[in-house]
Amino acid sequence: MTEKYDVIIIGAGPGGYVSAIRAAQLGKTVAIIEKNNAGGTCLNVGCIPSKTLLEHGKKVHDIQSADEWGIHTSNLTIDAAQLTSRKVQVVQTLTSGVTHLLKKNKVSYYKGEAKINSDLTVTVNDETLSSQDVV
Repeated sequence: MTEKYDVIIIGAGPGGYVSAIRAAQLGKTVAIIEKNNAGGTCLNVGCIPSKTLLEHGKKVHDIQSADEWGIHTSNLTIDAAQLTSRKVQVVQTLTSGVTHLLKKNKVSYYKGEAKINSDLTVTVNDETLSSQDVV
């Protein structure tokens, strides 16, 4: 059976999920398809994870230079596993926020790889979707 939507969006990065939410707010039935996690490269493996690790590095630097302020710290240790865990937690929190926004706006979310067929339907996870507009 083919699920029909007004709009199908492939990719749940910043352009995709914002477009999906806006289309839904305008009264369209919307499906979004993402092969990885919602939020795109920046949120999942780029900007956000790297900025989280950079912030950790800044904190270490501040602690190491605290002697200049009369704050004496010694035996500073860094738990790489805990830093990585924190980075993962930050990403998961933001990703779940994107997923929540999609759900709140009644956007149908499909996790899997999209394939556009010759009849202009879209297949994902053995399901077939159709729409006049595929973005």
